[in-house]
Amino acid sequence: MSNLAGPVPLNKDHECQGFDCGKEALNQFIEKHALANQSNNSARTFVALDGNKVAGYYSLAASAIVHEDAPARLAKGLARHPIPIVLMARFAVDRRYQGKGLGSALFKDAIKRTLNVSKDLGARAFVVHAKDDDAKRLYEHFNMEPFEGNPFHLYLLMKDIETTLSLR
Repeated sequence: MSNLAGPVPLNKDHECQGFDCGKEALNQFIEKHALANQSNNSARTFVALDGNKVAGYYSLAASAIVHEDAPARLAKGLARHPIPIVLMARFAVDRRYQGKGLGSALFKDAIKRTLNVSKDLGARAFVVHAKDDDAKRLYEHFNMEPFEGNPFHLYLLMKDIETTLSLR
């Protein structure tokens, strides 16, 4: 893993073909949709690179949660307006790099980037939508809390990220 670089914003020169994390939808996203989403400003994808080949990635997007759908802790003390969040829309590591700490490094970069953005933009939480039980377990490993009504939606409050990163 010592030859890896990044994460850096995805660009057209990065080699995405052949990326295989074991989940076809995530493979297709990085190969066919990530750059388009970046061009239309709907999400930003950040990649870890082995040379010029994508070894892992995550995508972030601004989003909001309807107050009534938010977990009590996330909504506590807020007006009944949509709650601003940063959504990690996609997250994957190529099989060749799984189990070597790259996923953890990418996740930490995503929450640090989210925290930095929240200082200028305002966001209450970092949210993910786990696609399956494996993804849910991974996010729980990072101390993310499930929504009461949807255990596959998980979140970290910005104040918890600050505490975890010892920034308070």
